[in-house]
Parts: sequence; structure tokens; C-alpha cells
Amino acid sequence: MPQPAVTIRGTTYPVLLPSWRDPRLHVTATIMALHVIGQVWLGFELSIAQILVALATCAAIELVLVAWERKVIAWPASALLTGNGVAFVLRVNGTEHGDWWSMQGWYIFAATSALGLLTKYVVQVAGRQVFNPSNVALVVCFLILGTDRVNPLDFWWGPWSPAMALVYVVLGAGAVLITHRLRLLGIAAAFWLCFAAGLGVVSALGHCIWARWSLTPVCGTDFWWTVVASPEVLVFVLFMITDPKSIPTARGSRLLFGAAVGITAVVLVAPARTEFWAKVAVLASLVVVHVGRAALSARPALSLTLRRPALLAVSLPALLLVAVMVGLHAREPLPQATTPAASAGALAARPAVEIGTLPPVRVDDAVETITGSLTQTEADAMGRQLAESLLIEAKALEEGDDAMLQSAVVGKRLEADRAGAPNGVDRRFSELTAVVVRDPTNPQAIPRLGIHARGTTADDPFDAVFVLARAGSTYLVADELTPQAAGLR
Repeated sequence: MPQPAVTIRGTTYPVLLPSWRDPRLHVTATIMALHVIGQVWLGFELSIAQILVALATCAAIELVLVAWERKVIAWPASALLTGNGVAFVLRVNGTEHGDWWSMQGWYIFAATSALGLLTKYVVQVAGRQVFNPSNVALVVCFLILGTDRVNPLDFWWGPWSPAMALVYVVLGAGAVLITHRLRLLGIAAAFWLCFAAGLGVVSALGHCIWARWSLTPVCGTDFWWTVVASPEVLVFVLFMITDPKSIPTARGSRLLFGAAVGITAVVLVAPARTEFWAKVAVLASLVVVHVGRAALSARPALSLTLRRPALLAVSLPALLLVAVMVGLHAREPLPQATTPAASAGALAARPAVEIGTLPPVRVDDAVETITGSLTQTEADAMGRQLAESLLIEAKALEEGDDAMLQSAVVGKRLEADRAGAPNGVDRRFSELTAVVVRDPTNPQAIPRLGIHARGTTADDPFDAVFVLARAGSTYLVADELTPQAAGLR
């Protein structure tokens, strides 16, 4: 069969079509399968349009550059892999799951994808690219824009479910197919073993981070398992670290490379206090090692010295010690990590009140995602105790009884009541929904549970979100927000 070709302005360009045996297509198929699972079942805050922008940007640039340099029109397999990597990890704040054609931050996806693709051609040492394109572009994007504009995909994708099981099946199949075929399983294993072992030491000492998917700080063993078993980290291991064009060619050097990335990741993660910085640290570890490797390539004698097993045996524990030392402050209590709790004995002054009939409490999907499960009985108890707390608050303000007031409200609500805020009003509820309360100004803030309530006060309608704080088995009111201030859309 003759090779297809096209003629453009008098120049004939052979057309190189994709081969089903190309490992890059297998990687792309794996990532696309994860995209589908995330969009259909896991609530990825990513639109189809954003994915297409990333893919189209990389494909267009590579088609033009290859046609100009080699006078052929080649299927942009590597470019599509770069665009897929950017789209899979990058999240632009304000993108809602289910808004499939949202162009929110499209220029961020385009610029990040273009930067990654161009590093293949611009940043080279001895004719070889230095960085994994999507990895270095994502790190630059996160460092420049910060968590107020963009965020990486969460470590934790959701509670265990058939969809999560399918994620690990897809990742496992992709890993075996791709790394075995390219003989790269060793580098992936070297990274994961060093990373898991090093992070285990840091976690055992009580490391904690804030995460937007947890109602409490994620610490110790929970932190370790969440990170080392995260699908996002596995994607990083299997499809970024194992990029054949940006890693050493010798088997021994590859194992050393993987181990170096793993230990570097531990050192960078150790001081992180939020999930954002922990995720960026993992991604940045590969960039750091790439830079180090490029620098060493200019000093062959030093590079050979660093490969000595004795020096490696000393350097890895030394780096682990560095990780422990730089992470000391991350084991201190996280400030403002949780809603203030009621003081000991405060509930002793909580009187019994009659609240009448309440509507059943609907449970928002976001609550199920974070808590894993919230039964209807538990949700109705939250609504009932909210109504009780508001009645007790009104009674305490009327009687000037501060002890009774503390049995109903805490935190900012208590401060406002003591300052004379007009909170002691009679409310009649028509609709109650258990929700996750987020701080729209701080994407990394720990979420809180609340009740989104609608109804009337006297003859006036109200629409408010009451932030709840748990004291034993009782929910108290910690704050009252508008739906917008509570991060509800």
C-alpha cells in the first residue's frame, strides 16, 4: 500500500499514521479511560472543553514543528500524551463537575500545554530532552499561579466504590502492559519503594496536612496510606517518571534515578502543610532530579563518582534525615484546622426544648463523598439539633444566661452573640440540606459540615447555611453564612 501524502503549496508531505503497537497510544488509552471514570462516577471538576484545549494546543504545535523540521505530517502521539497529562492533573478553580463545555481558564490549559510541549524542543542536553513535558509545565503552572487560581487533582478521589476499584484495575493493567513492554518496571518500583519507606518515617513522626476532602487534618498513617496509594501518585509513577525520552538508558542508572526521585519527593513533601503543596512537591521532585541529572551530565567525572554504591548508601539516609528535619514544623498542631468545640461541661447547661415538626434533611452528594456515608437518621439528627440549638440560643439571649448560650453555640456564633448580634429570632424551616461548607477564598481550607436551611422568620423568608460543630453526639451552631460565602453554587 503506497504511503499517503498531502501537497501543501507545492511541497509534498508524507503522512505518518499511528500504529496500534505504539506504547504512547497505550498510555493515552489508559489516561482516557481514567478521564471517563472520573467524569462519569468520581465527580472530576474538569470539562471536556478543557481537555480538548490541552490536546489541541499540543497537537497543533507538534504538527507544525515536525512538518517544518522533517517535512512530514506525523500523528502527534507524544504531543497528545503531553496534553493528556496536563488535562488530567490540572484543575482551574471555579470549574464545576457536569459543566461539560466550560471554558473556565481555557488559556491556562493552553499556556501550560504549550509550555510543556515546547520544552521538548527548547530544553535539551546532548540532543535529548531534559524534562517530562507535562510534569515540568504543571510544576511551573502551580508555582506561578498558586492555589487561589489552580490546583492539582486530589490525592484522594473518593471513598471505596466500584468506580475506585475500576480505577485501580485500569492503572494496574496499564502499568503491566506499558512498563513491562518498555522494561521500565524497575524504575517505577525503585521510586515507589523509596518514596513509601521515606514517607513512612515522616508519617510515623506525626506529619499532618490540610485537605479539602477531609473534615479533620490528615495525619500519620492516614496521611501515608492516602499518598502512597493515591491514584494520582500512581499515574505520576507510571506515566511521568517512566518517560523513556527523559530518563537514563542504562538499567542501573534508571534504578538510581527512580530512587533519587523517591527520596527527593519525601524531602519536598516533609515541610508541606496543605495538600496543594504536598502534591506540587511530588511533581516537583521529578523536575529537581532532571535538573540535577542535566547538571551532572556536564561533569562526567562527578557523575561517575555519584554512582558509587558506598556513596549512595550514605546519601540516601542523609536525605531522609534532611526530610525529618525540614518536616519538624509540619508535626505541630494545624492552626484553625477545625471548628472550635464546646468547652468541657458546656452541654450540662443545655435545656430540653420542643421544636415541633421538621422537614426531612436531604443529604447533598458532596457530604457522601467526604464522609463516606451519612445515614438519614444521622442527617435528621443534625437538623433536629440545629433547630434545638437555635431555640436555646434565643432563650439564652433573652435571659442573659451565658452558660446556656455556650451549650448551643460556639466559635464565631458565640462571639457574635456576646457582641450583641440580633440572632435570637424564631425560625420556621421549610427545607433542610446537609452540605459541605467551604471557604471560597481558601481552596485548601478544611471543609466543615453544615445545614443549608430555607424558611421564614416571622413573615420574612431566609436562606442561610449554618456551620455545625460537634460536641460528643450533639451538633452546635458555629457560624451562619450566606450560601455564596459557604462555597455553595
